[in-house]
Amino acid sequence: MTKPQYNILSAIDGQTDTTEISNRLSVRPDRLDAYLKMLSATEIVRFDTDFSLPQKPEVPKSLNFWIHTTNRCNLSCSYCYISTLHTPGGMSKETKQQLLRKLIETVTKRGIRYIKFRLAGGEPLTQFKSWKSFIPQAKEALKALGCKLDIAFITNLTILTDEIIAFSKEHNISYGVSLDGLGQTNDASRKLRNGGGSFEKVHQNIRALVSHGLPLSVNTVVNNLNLEGLPDLTRYLVALDVPFRYSIVKGEAIDAEKLEKYLSESYTIMEKAIQTGWSFSSRHQFCDLKLNELGFQTCASGFSGGAIYIDGTLNYCHVHAGDASQPAHSIFEDDLDLVDMIQQGSHYEDIKSKDCSLCKYKSVCTSGCPIYRVNGKDPQCSLYHTFIPRIYELQARERLKLLRDYGMM
Repeated sequence: MTKPQYNILSAIDGQTDTTEISNRLSVRPDRLDAYLKMLSATEIVRFDTDFSLPQKPEVPKSLNFWIHTTNRCNLSCSYCYISTLHTPGGMSKETKQQLLRKLIETVTKRGIRYIKFRLAGGEPLTQFKSWKSFIPQAKEALKALGCKLDIAFITNLTILTDEIIAFSKEHNISYGVSLDGLGQTNDASRKLRNGGGSFEKVHQNIRALVSHGLPLSVNTVVNNLNLEGLPDLTRYLVALDVPFRYSIVKGEAIDAEKLEKYLSESYTIMEKAIQTGWSFSSRHQFCDLKLNELGFQTCASGFSGGAIYIDGTLNYCHVHAGDASQPAHSIFEDDLDLVDMIQQGSHYEDIKSKDCSLCKYKSVCTSGCPIYRVNGKDPQCSLYHTFIPRIYELQARERLKLLRDYGMM
């Protein structure tokens, strides 16, 4: 790197604009612009504010809801947290229409321009036909108000038809797919209700989504039953070239020594894949860590989102689905819009350890899931301190390869 190039990089502080840098360093604006655009292509610099110190906005500009579409599910996963699982009932047409009325009311009153629905359950694709008419209706109604509605199915993906695929392509629906390993490793914790395995069907349907160009990401709940299979799963997901997330099981003890061992092996596999051109930064996420976009809290709950149960109850989190002991509002209440309900509901997000406020990773970790914190901390705090530097190292190796590919080294 030349001295002028070094001076330019040194002047970039996230606040000074290019005009001032140009004047200060006596560099022609067009040359400075060309140099920064070249660096932008390698992700060395970025023209946005994603790495500014995260601050909680005064009001939400978007909303994000987990929709508990049904208690029905064709799997019996070992770690499932839903207390009402396998009881009768899906969201009725009346409740959906009331939800749409509340959405329209809230968008009109608050000027919301973006809403995300994660249709979950139970297994939401068992309810596909009942949502098939609602989704286009809701999208059109909100579009008329200048608000975009995005939909994702949070699914075990054991159900997929040509009709579902065609509808998803037409309405730009994405998929969050649960997969815990290959073959019997997955099937150890994610069995069909009849006792059979689910992997082969999920594998087949993932391939179908990929072949049709439908956006999907894979979520793996890392637990004692699938730890040893994590490296093989990593190879599989890297080869598929789809985004994937490894989340450590909540509410259960996990073998810490094995967890670190097999995670380390998995990141070594990812490191090798980076050298072949695999995009690590955009393809892998670890738990709720915000390594690429620092955060002021872990999720939308308590500020711009929550979970809506089949009867219209609005809870802080989907973990509370069907739990009558948890404080909640209902979308059938006339005097509150959805933002009012979120603001006047439960608030776990700010209950954090004093240690967390002093931690250098506080905007990366955000103290983990508010529901499962122990004394204000994520139970995996020490593990994060081991793997956050490792993940940043892999991101650095990825950028180093880009610099070499662009002939800058």
